[in-house]
Amino acid sequence: MNWLPPLALHLLVAFVAVASLLAILFPRRPLLGVPQHWGLQLWQLGLLALIGSILLSDWVAAALSLAVACYWSWRLWPRKPLPDVKEGEPLLRLVSANLLYQNINFDRVVEGVNATDADVIVLCEVTPEARERFRSLEMRFPHTLDTCAPESVYGILILSRFPLVLRTSGIGEDPLPRHLAADFMIDERRITLVAIHSTNPLRVSRAHRIPAEFESVADLARSAPDDLILIGDCNAAGWSSYLQDLERKTGLANDRKVRPSWPVWLPPLVRLPLDHVWVRGRVTLLRTALGPKFGSDHLPLVAELGWNSGIRDQKSDVR
Repeated sequence: MNWLPPLALHLLVAFVAVASLLAILFPRRPLLGVPQHWGLQLWQLGLLALIGSILLSDWVAAALSLAVACYWSWRLWPRKPLPDVKEGEPLLRLVSANLLYQNINFDRVVEGVNATDADVIVLCEVTPEARERFRSLEMRFPHTLDTCAPESVYGILILSRFPLVLRTSGIGEDPLPRHLAADFMIDERRITLVAIHSTNPLRVSRAHRIPAEFESVADLARSAPDDLILIGDCNAAGWSSYLQDLERKTGLANDRKVRPSWPVWLPPLVRLPLDHVWVRGRVTLLRTALGPKFGSDHLPLVAELGWNSGIRDQKSDVR
């Protein structure tokens, strides 16, 4: 059976082995560690190479392919999920979306935002023009905070039905950090929301900022009250070293499900899960899903959150 020629097999094995080795050796180097975000695809290719190697009786290639498949099996699925919580009436419906700064179909975005029936919306890559066009949304979401600046196309905007109190922000192109954090109250429950849009590791001139950006967000999360939500476009897969470190340092957790959100024009198995939501304390995730296309290269993330009154608050709400 010659469905995979030996040369093609060897090239495939070499590719998955080298890419996996880079992910192992340089997990916290933004550029060299980029292959770690494609871990799910490397796992799939490793299995394909393993099958081809066995059919061709190429045992060296089979051993390398098996090693790759086993490594990514361990890397992708060993994480501990959130504890089971009985589903109930959501406390909050939260939507996060990367708009894509080149997307000028603002009417479609506004229509999509209104269709989500959200209580709080986090938008990133908000250009100055987009910020002005989204003023119309403030009739429905009267409370807003943003990091938008005239010279930046990477603004973050929070639209809320609840009053917002600014905690901290990283503005536009500033090296540290790319986030916006606010406190708000729901039924006398104080919650901290952190919106994040970390730098794309493929942007060579700015990729070096990424470790410090995540460390800054971790510092913020450690100093925040226990009831915390972190959401946004992280430009990193959930199994990446950056996000695993963030979870370990802050106590944040999510449901561990893979939601391939980028880029929208590729089939789901090839997309990367770059958009995430985590919770901590008494806030819990009830349901999370990807939303419909609205002209961006990302799909929006829609999360319904509840309140677990059985968890005791371990931090003071006063910071």
